[in-house]
Amino acid sequence: MMNLRLWAYARSSSPHPEVLIRQMQGLLTEAEQNGWKIVGASQDMSTGRTLARMGLLEAQRAIRQQQANALLVEDVGKISHEYHTALRVLEFLQDHGAVLICTQCDVSYVLYVKGLSQALHQRAVRKGLGLPWQMGGKNFAKED
Repeated sequence: MMNLRLWAYARSSSPHPEVLIRQMQGLLTEAEQNGWKIVGASQDMSTGRTLARMGLLEAQRAIRQQQANALLVEDVGKISHEYHTALRVLEFLQDHGAVLICTQCDVSYVLYVKGLSQALHQRAVRKGLGLPWQMGGKNFAKED
């Protein structure tokens, strides 16, 4: 099984920085409790409507350069609530063999409900790639 190297990413459209600070503290605490190695962290105070977010770009750079192989967020909505924006980020993870780990939701279930898992399954088959919520055959979604 691949050694997890997580990039913690927080995003909030709230104008209050403490919301973002609490979110990041929660991610770091969850990682520590699970024994996950955090290799970096970034955040954005913005909506999830665009891919042009400094914190997200920093996380993608770390994954592209193989410093990280997992993106740690509270839930899928922190990437984006919009289908196409979320899909683009998930395709990026898929292309780089990285996974999405959510601390407050079951990743595979949420992606299924949003209709994202079907597109990613088809893409995985077509391109011979893995799924961005599974690594080494283990689903890293948080169990309730």
